[in-house]
Amino acid sequence: MRLIFVHGSTDSIPNEIGNLLKLTILGLGENSLSGSIPVGIFNMSTLRMLDLADNHLSGVLPSNMCHGLHNLEYIDLGGNNFSGAIPASISNCSKLTGINLDGNKFSSTIPNSIGNLRHLEVLNLFANNLTNNPLNGVLSRSIGNLSISVERLDVRNSGLRGNIPDSIGNLSNLAFLVLCDNSWTGSIPTTIWGLQKLQDLDLSNISLTGPLSRGLCGLQSLEYLDLSQNQISGSIPGCFNNLTSLWYLDIAFNRLTSTLPMSLWDLKGLVYVNLTSNLLRGPLAPEMGELKDLTKLDLSNNQFSSKIPSTIWSLESLDHLSLANNSLQGSIPDNL
Repeated sequence: MRLIFVHGSTDSIPNEIGNLLKLTILGLGENSLSGSIPVGIFNMSTLRMLDLADNHLSGVLPSNMCHGLHNLEYIDLGGNNFSGAIPASISNCSKLTGINLDGNKFSSTIPNSIGNLRHLEVLNLFANNLTNNPLNGVLSRSIGNLSISVERLDVRNSGLRGNIPDSIGNLSNLAFLVLCDNSWTGSIPTTIWGLQKLQDLDLSNISLTGPLSRGLCGLQSLEYLDLSQNQISGSIPGCFNNLTSLWYLDIAFNRLTSTLPMSLWDLKGLVYVNLTSNLLRGPLAPEMGELKDLTKLDLSNNQFSSKIPSTIWSLESLDHLSLANNSLQGSIPDNL
């Protein structure tokens, strides 16, 4: 037998499953399985994919979990109740391309040995309790080893603290970087602006300070940018028109004080713009009416003045518009 996929089960995983010594794919995700992982699973030397996600499994992963899984390429244990440490021996699964351990109760530190996984492309550790792990000083010594492969790094809501390490800029193939909902401090490392393949960048709600660097405009593959709920100050860079692929922009709940650069309205692919609750000022440009794909525009709770541009009323895709709590003038057309 090479493959097992099971759906709809509410039992525990039987110990006898470890007898299937030729199994290559084990898919038990999205059931209601309970109990712990049978030890025999960790001795399946032919196993290439292990998916136990979204169950009610619990317990601690064995310290030698990868000593027998030499061919494992993908492991997904997300959405369970596993606790304890992420074993350092995970690096013995040297063929791993994807690790999903999100939505559990793992604690302690992210093992330094993860940096030895040279084929790793996806690392999801978000929604755990890694409170003893200030990421810099733990991964910073080895994170550069992942640079040839990692495309996705997601550690949102994991109890992380300290500064975001500069060495994160070594991950040159990174396309998705999600560090939100942690207790980082300081400013955005300038090395992030060198990640030319970034498509999604979420640094929201992590207490970042300092200005927005013009280096942001070098991320020409960027499609999704969320820097909301921080303490970012200063102006919005005038080079935003370089971000030609951007469709989602959220810089709400910061301390930005500038006028809106005209270059912002050159981004004709924008669908979502949220700049609420800053200190932005000045007039609203008629050119914003050229964003024909825009579905949400929130400029509320700022210091904008002058008349509301009539071009806004021609945005037929718009389903959410908030200009509240500014100093704007004008009337709303009767036909709206």
